[in-house]
Amino acid sequence: MQKILKIRKLLKSKKIEAILIASPYNKFYLANLYSGSGYVFVTKRSQYVIVDFRYYKQVKEDTKGFTVIEQTRANKLENILNKIIHDEEIRTIGFEGDYIVYDAFSNLDTNLEAQLVPVSLEALRCLKSTEEIHLIAEAAEITDKAFSHILDYIQCGMSEKQVENELVRCIRECGGIKESFDIIVASGERGALPHGKASDKKICAGELVTIDFGVNLKHYCSDMTRTFAMGYVKDAKLVEIYEVVKRAQEEAIKQIRSGIRAGEIDAAARSIIQAEGYGEYFGHNLGHGMGIMVHEYPALCPDSSVILEAGMVVTVEPGIYIPQLGGVRIEDDILVTKEGAIPLTKSPRELIIVKG
Repeated sequence: MQKILKIRKLLKSKKIEAILIASPYNKFYLANLYSGSGYVFVTKRSQYVIVDFRYYKQVKEDTKGFTVIEQTRANKLENILNKIIHDEEIRTIGFEGDYIVYDAFSNLDTNLEAQLVPVSLEALRCLKSTEEIHLIAEAAEITDKAFSHILDYIQCGMSEKQVENELVRCIRECGGIKESFDIIVASGERGALPHGKASDKKICAGELVTIDFGVNLKHYCSDMTRTFAMGYVKDAKLVEIYEVVKRAQEEAIKQIRSGIRAGEIDAAARSIIQAEGYGEYFGHNLGHGMGIMVHEYPALCPDSSVILEAGMVVTVEPGIYIPQLGGVRIEDDILVTKEGAIPLTKSPRELIIVKG
């Protein structure tokens, strides 16, 4: 019930009396309902799950502490909500503007006997429980295993898509449900594409290969990036930028602890990259929170004033991307504690030369 208490604290801070939750991530977090259909409705004194017949029986079995209501053609969502509104004398209802489409909002705004107020729940899941941390750590362990396997598997002449397919196979063999997101495999000059999805390009000797992937385990995610070389490195500039990125990441991780501003972590890495003359080639944020979604609150970005707290899990992923040359990114999943940072992904950060 701690999660429901978080919602009720939000109701009080926003001066609203209930909230309608549509996000599949927040529905799962609060009520064990991972679906694009259905709603969770929390008031000052009650909590409900509203679903149609496809989910009703399963939710009744899986969800504890909630009143489960079946939505039908005769008993529409607005009818269900209006009854609760009347019974609990509700005047204002928060809703997730990012997850309720216009037509659904328009219908509710017209038919509900309460005022709708947009509310952000982006910070709801930022502090992870012991169980959540354990699941993320398990996903990270599978990620490390899959990366180790790929180092033994990859060969010059393979396509990037072949590597992607083998990663997906290995993730599932090791117990992951699926990959956390579309896997990035970018070799040679394509390494300059921060989100270079796997292509038909053949991987060649002397190139750097960047692999960015993660594991979804019981709806919790990992996210790791490693860059390595095939046989040798054909351009010494690539070794130079690798060492700059590695040093930037190490310094940022060293700074992580509860009580520090997220923007300071970004600055710790970015200042090193800028001092070496590569600032213009590092165009994205240093990292992001992670959990049920692979990208969650908070962002580790230059202008962030968010104070890190023990129990957050964030990525640290500096990168340098030079057109017509290639790129380097190194990313790890980091648990924030009072004492400092605990890496959950543990694959080597040194530049690995694969025989290939």
